[in-house]
Amino acid sequence: MNRFATLVAAVALTVAACGGGGVGSGGTLAPTQPTTTSTTSPGEPTTTTTPGGGATTTSTTSVPSVDTTAPPTGPTEVFVDIYLVKDGAHASTVTRSVDTPGVAANAIRALIQGPTAEEEGAGLASAVPADTLLLGLDIDDGLATIDLSLEFEEGAGSFSMTSRLAQVVYTLTQFPSIDRVDFRLDGEQVLVFSSEGIVLDHPPMENGDFLSALPMGPDTGSGATETWTQDDLPPIVGIASSQLGRVVLVADDDTLNVRTGAGVSNPIIGKVVPGAVVHRLGATAVVGSSIWAEIDTPRGAGWVNATYLGAVVEASTFAADDAVIDLLDDFAVAIAADGDIRPMVSERGLYVAHNSAPIHFDREALDGILTDPTTYKWPSAALDSSDPSQLAELPDRTFAEAITDRWLSVWGDDDRVISWNETVFGGNGFGELAIPFELTGFNYVGMYDPGDDPQYGGLDWNSWYVAIDYENGMPRIVGLTIDEWSP
Repeated sequence: MNRFATLVAAVALTVAACGGGGVGSGGTLAPTQPTTTSTTSPGEPTTTTTPGGGATTTSTTSVPSVDTTAPPTGPTEVFVDIYLVKDGAHASTVTRSVDTPGVAANAIRALIQGPTAEEEGAGLASAVPADTLLLGLDIDDGLATIDLSLEFEEGAGSFSMTSRLAQVVYTLTQFPSIDRVDFRLDGEQVLVFSSEGIVLDHPPMENGDFLSALPMGPDTGSGATETWTQDDLPPIVGIASSQLGRVVLVADDDTLNVRTGAGVSNPIIGKVVPGAVVHRLGATAVVGSSIWAEIDTPRGAGWVNATYLGAVVEASTFAADDAVIDLLDDFAVAIAADGDIRPMVSERGLYVAHNSAPIHFDREALDGILTDPTTYKWPSAALDSSDPSQLAELPDRTFAEAITDRWLSVWGDDDRVISWNETVFGGNGFGELAIPFELTGFNYVGMYDPGDDPQYGGLDWNSWYVAIDYENGMPRIVGLTIDEWSP
C-alpha cells in the first residue's frame, strides 16, 4: 500500500496517516504570495433539514461573519511517507511534513527520527538507529546514492539490519524520480552490510530485494496468527451498545492486533478485521500515551489499543440526537471566530481527507490552527499531485482558507441539504467513494451545497462528511471529508 496525501506547508506539522505516491525529488516551488480572503457567513438565521420520524423538522443557527487575512508565508513544506516496522512483521507508512527543497533527503531525516510515542503505542518501531547521520544524497536518472554515517550499521540481528535497509529503500522509492538505491557508509560503497554479513551483491537495491524479509503490508493469508471476522468473534446479541466497540481507523488491507495484555510488548493472539464489532469487557489500562481496552475473542480475553475502537450507536439514535447538530453549530461558531476547535474534536485528534487519504492532526496541532499562516497545496480531484507541474497549479491555502471558509460556505447556505449516514451525490455522481475507508466505521453527517453560481450551472457544488464518535457519552468530530466539483 502506497497512498500519498500531498500537502505543502510553511510550518512543520507532524501527523500520522497512510500515504503514497510522491512529488518528485524535492525541487523548489515558487514562494507563496500573501493573499487576502474575505469570507462572509450569513448573519441571518439559516435552515437545517433533519429527519424526524418521516416529517421534516428545521432548526436555525446564526453564524457570525468573519474576515480572514492570510499573512505572508515562508518556506514551503510537503507531506511525505516514511516506512516504519509494524509489530516486527511488516512495513507500514506514516506521514511526516518536511522542508522543500530536498524533499527526499528530509524524508530520510524524518525516518531517522523514528516513531512518535503514539505510533509506538500502535506497534510501530524503527530499525534505523536514531543517531544515524545523513551525509549525502544524490539522485540521478532514477538512482539515489545515499551516504549514511557508520552508526547506521550498529547493532545486531539479521532482521533488524535487513529492515533498516528496507525502510530506507521503501521511503526513497515512493518518489517517482527514484526506483533504485545505492548505499554508502561514510563515503564508502557498501557490498557487505553490518556484522551480520548481509551481502549487497547486486547494488543498487530495489523494493523487490526486501519484500520477502519485510513485506510492505500485512500478510493476512498466512502465518499462525488468526484473523477474525465478525462471524468468528463471540456473539454480541443482547449486549448493551455501551459495552461494544467497532474497529475503526484501520485501513482496508490491515487489521487490529489483539494481544495477551495491554501494550505492544505483549504477544499477538489474533487480529480483527476493520468494521467488526467486539465486546468490551470493561477493563482498561494506560500504557505510555495509549489507552488499551480488554475485549472478548475466540481465544478468551485479549487487549487492543482503544484508539481503534469507536462507539456503537444505532443510526436512528444518532440521527435523532440534537447534540450532534449542537456540536456542528458550536464548531461553525468557533471557526468563524478563529476560536479553539479542540473542545469539539475527538481526543484522537482530527482526520482531514481533502481529495486524498486522511491526514491526522493531533489535538495539540489544532491549537491556534485557525490563525496559523501555514499554507498547504491541498490535493485536488482534478490534478495529479505527484506531477510537479500539476502540483504547482494547486492554490496555496491555509487551514482556515481550505477548511474553515469552505465549511462555513456550506453550513451557512440556506439551500444546504443535511443527510445522516448517507452520501450526497454531487455533480460527479461518486458520493459513495468520497469517504475514506478508515472513517467509514463512524456515524457521519453529510452536508451538501448544490451550487448556485449561474456561470457554472450548478457545477459549483460542495459536500462535507463529518465523521462523529461518542466519547464519554458526547458526540465529538473525528474526521472531515470534502467532496467537491473541481474545474
